[in-house]
Amino acid sequence: MNITNPLISSWQSGRTTYGVWCTLPGTAHAEFIARQGVDYVCVDYQHGLIEHATGVPMMQAIEAGGSAPIARVNWNEPNRIMQVLDAGARAVVIPMVNSAEEAARAVRAFHYPPHGDRSYGPVRARESLGTTDPDALSDQACIIMIETAEGIKNVREIAATPGVHALYIGPSDLSLALGLRPHHTPTDPEFVRVVAEIQAACRDNGIAAGIQCANGEIAAGYAEQGFDMITIASDAPLLASAVRANLAAARGGAATVPTQPITNY
Repeated sequence: MNITNPLISSWQSGRTTYGVWCTLPGTAHAEFIARQGVDYVCVDYQHGLIEHATGVPMMQAIEAGGSAPIARVNWNEPNRIMQVLDAGARAVVIPMVNSAEEAARAVRAFHYPPHGDRSYGPVRARESLGTTDPDALSDQACIIMIETAEGIKNVREIAATPGVHALYIGPSDLSLALGLRPHHTPTDPEFVRVVAEIQAACRDNGIAAGIQCANGEIAAGYAEQGFDMITIASDAPLLASAVRANLAAARGGAATVPTQPITNY
């Protein structure tokens, strides 16, 4: 099949993709973010405050802004994956995957019979992708999150699962799985070791390695390490930190403005 998915094409050509996570409902800010030159914008159904009726117009706004709309579903359930695929998501991020069997279950939701279990009804996807061909409609990236103790243990088998295009690291849940506290500058040696292990599993299986970051400085570090998919920030903490910074500047750098960590989801 001819690959037209911009994310998959970028990863296969060795180009790093950068994106932003949207956890707040609404189309305007999703479009504004998409217009800043990022490769993708994610509509977060898992930890975001977003329902599907809002998520669909957000994907439309992201496309209008020139970025690839992707979605993170709230669990590894075929109906949830198929729903956002039919809405036109160019990639789906599946959280809390523990094994190759669970990864294969997610992959099957991307593909129509005889290669999978996806029910045919592309609704918006046939318009946004401009096709009704089942193979072309399946040109959507399957991104598996590695963030649990079982997922870490089985990472090589998960990475080798046919149909998986990328593994994606959720630093907060990964930290918890390692017995650490979630934080936005993960420098613990065990955390660093596991991140390198996940990246190596991706490299050895020819798939993309992705990670969620709290800010551009942290993102730049992972870019130097060779990650392929890097989320540079999330909308809610980005907005809050901008307000805090500007308020502090307006007050002349007053120490009364609280400094809060930016969370990695």
